This record gives sequence, C-alpha cells and structure tokens, in this order.
Amino acid sequence: MKWIPLLLLLVGIVLVAGCTSPAPTTTPATPAATPSPTVTATPAAPGVTDLLGNWSGTSSGYMDQSGYKRFNDSLIMNVTSQDGHLFKGVLYFPKLNGTQMMKEVAGVIGDDGKTIKAIEYPGGFSDGMILSPYEMDLIFRDQATPSTICIDSLKRTTVTPGAAAPALPAMPNLLGHWNGTSIGLMDQSGYQVVRSSMSMEITGQDGRMFTGQVAYEMNGTQLTKNFAAIFDRDGKTFRTIENPDGFSNGIVISANEIQLVFRDNYDPSRIAIDTFVRPGTIPAPAVTVSMNLIGAWPGTSNGYMNTGSGYGPIKDALTLNITAQEDRLFKGQVSYVVNGTSVTKEVAGVIGRDAKTFETVEYPEGFSDGMVISDAWIHLVFREDGTPSSIAVDTFRRAGKVL
Repeated sequence: MKWIPLLLLLVGIVLVAGCTSPAPTTTPATPAATPSPTVTATPAAPGVTDLLGNWSGTSSGYMDQSGYKRFNDSLIMNVTSQDGHLFKGVLYFPKLNGTQMMKEVAGVIGDDGKTIKAIEYPGGFSDGMILSPYEMDLIFRDQATPSTICIDSLKRTTVTPGAAAPALPAMPNLLGHWNGTSIGLMDQSGYQVVRSSMSMEITGQDGRMFTGQVAYEMNGTQLTKNFAAIFDRDGKTFRTIENPDGFSNGIVISANEIQLVFRDNYDPSRIAIDTFVRPGTIPAPAVTVSMNLIGAWPGTSNGYMNTGSGYGPIKDALTLNITAQEDRLFKGQVSYVVNGTSVTKEVAGVIGRDAKTFETVEYPEGFSDGMVISDAWIHLVFREDGTPSSIAVDTFRRAGKVL
C-alpha cells in the first residue's frame, strides 16, 4: 500500500485539528491553561458550522519508534479565524518534559458541512468529520520522523454537550496475510505506469487501529515497510501511514478483499491502486469508470499558505491540463503563478471506485482530494505539508463547456 496541485481535491471535507505528532506517553498529560488568541471572523456560509473558539480532547494512535507504538495524549485547539468554509488557528499539546508545543493549523470544511481537511505547520495533515456543533473526530497523519497516525477527539470547552455521538459499528477483523497487486503511476522523467505484486501482513488490531508490514518490489528491489492504520467511524474506510514515507486511503470491499489508493509525494512521487485479497480468494472484477477528465480545466484557488510567519490568504488563477487517462488512472500538468513566476508541475491521479471522487499527487510536492460536480466542474482540496505549508480549495471548469 505503498503509495496531488498546489491545487486539488474533494468537496466534502470536515474539520481538522491534527494530532500534531504528540510525544508518546503512557498517561495522558494535561496541557497547561492556554489563553485564547484573539478571534476574528467573517460569518460562516449558510449550513457551515461555526468552529470559532476553544476545543479540547484526546489524541490516541501510533508513532514509529523502532516500530509503531501506541500513545495517548491530550490536545487543545483554538480556532481563531473563519471565513466561510476556510478556518485557521493554533494547536497545543504536551511534550515528555511537561512543556507545551504549539503548531498552526488551517483547514477547509466540505460543501456537505460535515467533512474537514486540514494542514499543520510545520508538518502533518488531518481528515475528519464534524459530529455535531460541539464535537469532532479527526485522523491526523505525519510522514515526517517520527511517522505518526492518530485519532483526535475534540469537544468545545464553552458549549453544554448535547446528545452523544452515534455509537461506532463493529470494525472488520483484518488480521492475517493478504496477497496483492499494484497498478499506478510513478514519476520517472514524467509519470509512467508501473505494475507489481505485493503482500501484506496485518499483525495487530485494536478496534479501529491496526498495524503490520507491506512487501513490494520497486525497480527490481524487494522492499518491506511498516505501516499503521485507523478506521474511519463508518467501519468501512480507513487511512494508513507508512515508514519511512507514503500514506493510503482504503476501503473494505468484502471480508476477504480490501483496496487502497497509495500516495507518496516524496521522490519518487507515486500514486497507485493496491488490491489485496486473503489467500485462496479471487478478487472481484475490477471497477471501470466512464468519467473522462482529458482536456484543459481553467480554475481558481482560494486558501492559506504558511512560510513560517502564520497562515495568510492566497488567491490565484490556475489551469489543470489532463493529457492522458487509462480507466481510473490519469496524468497531466497544473500551471499557476507564484510571486510573478510561472510554475508548471506534473500531476497524476486515481479516480475512485464511485466514479465521482479522485485523489492526486504532484511532482515535486503536494497532493489533492477532489470531486466531480458535473461533466463541466470539478472541485479539489490541495495540501502541501512541507514548506511552504498550504491548503486551498481549487475549482475548475472544463474549457469550452457550455454550462
């Protein structure tokens, strides 16, 4: 499950407050009282939850320290500014020496008003859901050292709780050996199609969380990587992180088959569809899609960028040009202007099994989650968790398409 513009991705995004790579500890620490930063805001768009204010909760997951190890910590998030679907703020969490660490966060609430995607500075990103006006559940991932994945459960500190969040369904048991295949795109002087066989061993599972190893071949060399994963609240989809790099979004197709879209926005940049089955199981027929993305898509980008002095707003024009597509795989270029300089980046993507969503990676950096609104419109959320740290909503209209 080895596995895209300053501009791409999904339109249903919920809230994010990353677990921010907390240091492992056996007993959850309590952050020192933190004064709330000044709050500024433009009224949220109709149907969009107002996230302004203080949120506190717990962070629980895996951190790689000679293998992925469990940790539990506490977390505070202060959302200091919101402009419609866009928001930003700061995160506080404890360190082993008892001091606090602070990170900046910026995020996007999806058009559904429930989903969230966020980015943190200086590293890491989150995907999650607003469970109610006073509670959210986020999965944070960080590819940097130490590689980390965790569930951040946050509640408002100034609102009287209402009904409890819906109970979680039973999680599938994924323990055991899985055989697999991979087909995707890898940057080798441009994105080229690559295929390989794989295997996966899931060695530990505790409810929503599981760990294991994945083995695969790249450029004739057999490689093995450790990974850790967390189920979303639906008990069907899940998210992974790998050491030393790469992350995946996966789905349970049946008790004997799972499929993941792996992304690695480091060198070499890669995106792939990884399909795994239990021994003796024949994979279900491959999903084909009728969505055709080939062509030029001019658009706009609206979001935040952080170069070390806080998240500031960014707005720009850009063009996505999809030059080739083979069923669910596609590639092309994205062009935009930064500080008066024209920039063109290579982009590769995978269309989802639902034929509506898609995921991308860009070279040399960045990844996106997107959704097809119609044959004329696509929306994406682009994230870059390096420097500069960026998150943006990119909206594209197919060139020449009559609306």
